[in-house]
Amino acid sequence: MQRYIQIIKEQIIVFWQNLSDILLENKQRAIVILSSLVFLVLLFSASVVFAQKTIRQDQLNELVFDSVKSDYLLPLNYQELDTKIQSTNAVSIMFSQPMGTSYEKVLSLLEDPNQKSMLNRKFYFYPIVYDEKQMEQEYKIDPNKVTFIFFQKGKEKNRFVVESLDDVNHEFIPELNRLPMWQLNK
Repeated sequence: MQRYIQIIKEQIIVFWQNLSDILLENKQRAIVILSSLVFLVLLFSASVVFAQKTIRQDQLNELVFDSVKSDYLLPLNYQELDTKIQSTNAVSIMFSQPMGTSYEKVLSLLEDPNQKSMLNRKFYFYPIVYDEKQMEQEYKIDPNKVTFIFFQKGKEKNRFVVESLDDVNHEFIPELNRLPMWQLNK
């Protein structure tokens, strides 16, 4: 085994010496090749970051937003939360993981024709999927609970957590309507 390791080390040293000889003979060509390699690596890295954001948004669109049938929940795109809060005078946002009994109950109430007629506004929906820890720290949200927050001029003004309601069937829509009145323009 030692013999094979020694042979491999020798071959690596020979290869490195040959490579350095070739690079020294053609300095300009070596610089062009190395610059091209660095550029390609940077380009690949940037495309991976962009592709990740696009893939995540596509997953949210197909798996979460397409299953929401309520006209009162508007999808809020992945990584556009802070921009929406800061750029809008007033906005109401539902934060929730797209699963669980509370989430299902909220969707059923928002899709119920009898309940819909009592709602006075639309809400944005930001699914907590990829950024649980950030949501927990930045917005003081328990990712396992459905939370509605009203923001005015980038500052939180009011919130309520669905799980804190005693009778969700009767208290949910009135509690939503208690958030300050602001019409959302899509």
